[in-house]
Amino acid sequence: MSLAAATFLAEAQARLAGLSQALSRQVTSQDVAWTLCDFCGRELALADAVVYLLDEGGATLTQQAAWGPKRAAHHMLESRIRLAMGVGIVGRCAQLRLPQRTADARLDERYVSDDQPNLSELAVPILFGDALFGVLDSEHPQADYYRMAHEHAMLAIAERGAHRLREVGAFNAPAA
Repeated sequence: MSLAAATFLAEAQARLAGLSQALSRQVTSQDVAWTLCDFCGRELALADAVVYLLDEGGATLTQQAAWGPKRAAHHMLESRIRLAMGVGIVGRCAQLRLPQRTADARLDERYVSDDQPNLSELAVPILFGDALFGVLDSEHPQADYYRMAHEHAMLAIAERGAHRLREVGAFNAPAA
């Protein structure tokens, strides 16, 4: 188990309170996305973290923020990927509204390579009730990296983000 994820879960109440406080100061959906990426990447010691937000119409998801190598500079992405609902691990996560994980991307036909190929990926939906706002995603160069502790931690982080995205009026898709 990842020590960072286990430590986060052991102290989740206090750490998530800090995230909620930071999110309360954000006024746009992009600001919320950057805050989620920074927090998730730092707190869970991830190789990367990316927030995809649902585009108007609910058919596609676009990268809005990143932690790690995809981040070109402060609040600037190297390049943005847009995925159709159901495409890739991220798109499938959004479509099912359930976490999606792959232990070895070389063996998973859903995997869509981004800026650099990785071996593990974990995507969790950014949900508030039945409203989907996007996906919080992380990739790692090591195969079979993500554990249930990562999933639980990222779900808790995504839930706080969804609450704030609803408050700032971000686009969301109600349950189908």
